[in-house]
Amino acid sequence: MLEALGIAALVLAVVSAAFLFALVGRRMSLAREERRRAEMEQRLKPLALALTEHDQTDLPVLPAAELAVLADVLGRYSRRVTGDARARIAGYFAGTEALARELRSLEDRRAWRRATAAYRLGDMACRDAGRPLIGRLSDRDADVRASAARSLGQLRFEEAASPLVLALVEETAPRAIAFRALLDIGGVALPELRRLAGDESADLRAAAVELIGWVGDAADADLLVAAMEDSSAEVRSRAAASLGRLAETEGAAALTRALGDRIYFVRLHAARALGQVGERDAVEQLLRQAREDRFEAARAAAQAVASIDPDALLAAAELPDAGPHLHEAADLLRV
Repeated sequence: MLEALGIAALVLAVVSAAFLFALVGRRMSLAREERRRAEMEQRLKPLALALTEHDQTDLPVLPAAELAVLADVLGRYSRRVTGDARARIAGYFAGTEALARELRSLEDRRAWRRATAAYRLGDMACRDAGRPLIGRLSDRDADVRASAARSLGQLRFEEAASPLVLALVEETAPRAIAFRALLDIGGVALPELRRLAGDESADLRAAAVELIGWVGDAADADLLVAAMEDSSAEVRSRAAASLGRLAETEGAAALTRALGDRIYFVRLHAARALGQVGERDAVEQLLRQAREDRFEAARAAAQAVASIDPDALLAAAELPDAGPHLHEAADLLRV
């Protein structure tokens, strides 16, 4: 019995030692890999700068592994890379094995590899990745969906507008990332956003109307005014905010009518928008709202009057029934 226990203890010690050596070896291997990657990144940084800073010098051809690292380095400059620089980056990566490998990796069984590929493809700037990335918006892994949404924005891929709005509404991708991607796509997404503004889903209409306020122009005023009559209060409120953001006077009458909306947050956004538009004809209604409405909407109305007609605000604040919101706005005006 003692002999058996001794043998078992010896076997356990040998196995423990083997695991320890394996762990040490693995850590040493990872450390070497990190050093090698850091050295490679340092070596590739001048090439990344050449691609992003309008450098017309001849660029070397790199093996696939180094191209993948180059894409990661370029990712750090991604928000500063636009226009011609992105075209140069796309031309450099087009047709390379590195691009083909990342496209294949979108189908990898490992979620981390799919997410890495989805992220990296945006930095490679090749629009050939657009449709495969749209497919990854429905990936079972949240990180993959987030990476795909981010990269579709980087690519300014207009066909992604509708899937991104859907991802935004259904919260299958983080709101901040999906929203930013749609802003990055910008004006080229407008035709699809205008179509979605008439969708049967109130959630899709609301998201589209909100985004039109960020990327639209004066031509969208009529659409937004029509949205002020929508059956969904969420759509009406976002249409009001968008009219204010675009500062379109064509919507002033609709915004003034919305001060009487039965839903308080529609009244709130209408008041804010009137302040942005500078609609003087709405001052009397705004003053009444500032005295009588619930807290949020009343405060927004008082602040709107401060923007439109400061003298009218100061005079109203002196009246006995002024209320706290007019007093507050007047005090802030005097500071």
